[in-house]
Amino acid sequence: MHVYGRDSIETTLKEKSYLFKLLVNDHGVLLFSRDIEHEQISEPDIRYEPDSVGNALAGVVKPGHIELRHHNDFGDERVHLMMERLLALPEMEFARDFEVVYQGRVLIAKPLQGED
Repeated sequence: MHVYGRDSIETTLKEKSYLFKLLVNDHGVLLFSRDIEHEQISEPDIRYEPDSVGNALAGVVKPGHIELRHHNDFGDERVHLMMERLLALPEMEFARDFEVVYQGRVLIAKPLQGED
């Protein structure tokens, strides 16, 4: 998986209460400012379009939490496995213990305090 835009959020991650956006699919993730709309940004294999037309999930990231929007081509199991792979990448270290929510359902829970 590729990680695009990691440098663009570096300063944002230092804020106490940050918010930025992402696009994610089996090819990788694109991280970007909350001032950019999901459909305004893409990489060759990562593209979001409303109504499940694109090939990527749209989401937002805030401290401890990643929220992903519905996409007809992505079921819970696929999203769960994809996000596990993504969060294991060195570039995504900052989000390793984040809760991942898809369509309002928790797919990856935050670890309990005291657990690794």
